[in-house]
Amino acid sequence: MQSSTLLLLAAQGTIPGFEAAIFADTSWEPTAVYRHLDRLTGIAEQAKVEVVRVSGGDIRADALDPSHRFASMPLFSLGSNGERGMARRQC
Repeated sequence: MQSSTLLLLAAQGTIPGFEAAIFADTSWEPTAVYRHLDRLTGIAEQAKVEVVRVSGGDIRADALDPSHRFASMPLFSLGSNGERGMARRQC
């Protein structure tokens, strides 16, 4: 949300503008995130700020791929006795 605020402030001229804003797309964001991005993209276009969408793939498909030995994103667990843990991962 901080990056959304910076984009909005730049679009209204409160802070210096910039040439581009980058959205790192996991391909598994909630629908509300994509709606918010579409709204911000319209505002950015009016302010002549390019919104660039980049992606390294689908984080959900990657996490569920049975051929991967380790999780590529942080996956947290809660044990039956309330102990917290994190799955082994490899970025």
